[in-house]
Amino acid sequence: MAQRVQQIDLAHEFERRKPWVTKFLIDGREYGGHFDAMNDGRISQFFQYFPGASTILELGALEGGHSFSLANQPVVKRVVAAEGRPSNIEKALFVQALIGSKKVEFVEANLEDFDLLALGNFDAVFCSGLLYHVPEPWTLIERCAQLSSNLFIWTHYAGEDEVEKVVHGLRGKWHREGGLGDPLSGLSKKSFWPTLGSLINMLTKNGYRTVHLIENALKHPNGLAVTLAATKA
Repeated sequence: MAQRVQQIDLAHEFERRKPWVTKFLIDGREYGGHFDAMNDGRISQFFQYFPGASTILELGALEGGHSFSLANQPVVKRVVAAEGRPSNIEKALFVQALIGSKKVEFVEANLEDFDLLALGNFDAVFCSGLLYHVPEPWTLIERCAQLSSNLFIWTHYAGEDEVEKVVHGLRGKWHREGGLGDPLSGLSKKSFWPTLGSLINMLTKNGYRTVHLIENALKHPNGLAVTLAATKA
């Protein structure tokens, strides 16, 4: 009976913190949202290209699903997970207390202007689902290049037939964001989506000599999407 009460209480705790995006499996039961970040293929892709990464900076932690999955790898000693929404950090800390993941440190940071260098240097940066939510992606990539030689990116981008503007020397388009009320939106009113060519130019300009195109999703329902691993080696 005590176990049943505990399960009911846990369900209540998740319920009162909704809405959730991420699904978490705790003691054999599923809680939260529908996105299974813990088993996302992008985690294995990251370690395929950066198998020795023991210190990782994650940009855009959401509710911590990717953060905990990264930390679950034996080689990893420390994950610093930066997230701009305090409500998401509160959810992530709630889950962290439940699963006991001690390798992850959550940092509240608006990644449009936060000084990432204050966090130190890292073996690699994990940037999945974040770059296409910022108005100046070139600034974020420049900051990443200053603190790590390895960068993993999953992002949407603009097709050549969608180009509307040339901004900071980059071809692309402006994208309207959903605002603070949308948990999957950027913090500003609009973001800039560069073309794939402009994105790769950003990386090479900042010293990433090798850029691996892991996957180019031309039929993603939310727009063209690409997975890249960039290294200065």
